[in-house]
Amino acid sequence: MIMSESWKKTVTNVSDKIFPGLMYSESYPLSKLNKIGDEIVTNLPLQMSLYFNVIFFPFWLVTVITMLFVKYDYLSPMYRFILVTILIVVSIVECFRLHLGYLGNLTEKIPELAAFWMISGLLSFPLQIFPIAKRNTLPQPAEIGVQSVMLVLLFIQLISGFVALRNVAKCLAEKFQQMQLELSSEEHKSECKNKDI
Repeated sequence: MIMSESWKKTVTNVSDKIFPGLMYSESYPLSKLNKIGDEIVTNLPLQMSLYFNVIFFPFWLVTVITMLFVKYDYLSPMYRFILVTILIVVSIVECFRLHLGYLGNLTEKIPELAAFWMISGLLSFPLQIFPIAKRNTLPQPAEIGVQSVMLVLLFIQLISGFVALRNVAKCLAEKFQQMQLELSSEEHKSECKNKDI
């Protein structure tokens, strides 16, 4: 539990540095603030791409494993090791990444959504592009096809994840401001009542 909290704090701190300007100091009209709590800010393009990615992942995995068996004897020992390692890491990371994407988008949680976005950009994207970008890995046409689909889905998730993260952060900052405004107005009312007594 302690590690989970420290992980959330770390991800939150990193996301604050990547997405500056989440704290809003300007005041909003009260009519706008009353509507903030009713808005759902989940991102439909992100959710659709996550859904298609979950459906496509088993087909991708079967194709990549099959192509690895086909070309395994023709690869150098170094590329055998690299491709097997990439396959294992991507399989594990992809499950974790998709879970964080679903959780962060549907529940509007910034740490999970930021972790999903950072894993997508810093880990998944380079690992997904390596097998088809490096000619020494002998990419096969079927492998190029499924990797291309995964890269398109990943690119869509990077763009829509960034937009979703900014929208969720803005909405939660506005909700926080509204709560602070309501709290300060309640304190002001109680102070006025105490002065009258």
